Amino acid sequence: MRAVVLSGGGLFGAWQAGAWAALADNWQPDLIVGASVGSLNGYLIACGATPEVLNDLWRREHLARLANLSNNLQDLCSRSLRLDFAVVLTEVTRLKPRIYRGPEVTWRHLAASCALPLVFSPIRIDGRLYTDGGLLNPLPVWAAVELGATEIIALHALPEIPSRWLQPFTHAFRTAFGVHPPLPPHVSCRTILPSRKLGTLRDALQWKRTNIERWLQQGYEDAICTGGAPENSTSTPSSR
Repeated sequence: MRAVVLSGGGLFGAWQAGAWAALADNWQPDLIVGASVGSLNGYLIACGATPEVLNDLWRREHLARLANLSNNLQDLCSRSLRLDFAVVLTEVTRLKPRIYRGPEVTWRHLAASCALPLVFSPIRIDGRLYTDGGLLNPLPVWAAVELGATEIIALHALPEIPSRWLQPFTHAFRTAFGVHPPLPPHVSCRTILPSRKLGTLRDALQWKRTNIERWLQQGYEDAICTGGAPENSTSTPSSR
């Protein structure tokens, strides 16, 4: 089974959209897995949105406004899935990841996966509180493996936290509580990373047209340069 895995990263998700534009014609996935903003890109891809449509949506400032998130997600979930799709959430009380898949995914699941701590409040689903799906591992390759994927392309928009103050805390937290299982030998994974730093923490949270255009272009170029064909790896990547 082929899968595309999309990481968290706030507005750096535009880089993923650019990368997917370079990959879409040559990589036909059976499964899309996303966490945080990657769940939004992933849901759109799984609904059949073309790279052109995905890129155009990133250029619309009103879609990035935090105050509009609930309405935007409800509109997003009015679309019908055409590919198998899974979203990763983090259960707050147990600090454990949870996968929701296919028809069980609602706008609330996407909102929960995007509920960045200190920015959004956790979302209650079926009596439990959930928060950012990338909290324990921003790139949920492990989830695609758990769902049966054997060939994976992973688009990692957040290989490191763009804040020197948060990096030590994040590293310590994910060392203690993170989910980083080794990649099984029968699974191949190609991880595509930004070739240059995308921006600051503020850039990741505040929409700016010039940044969006730059990230779309850089994502496209990064995916072209790396080819996109999976290769064997020994472990799932994680944010430093």
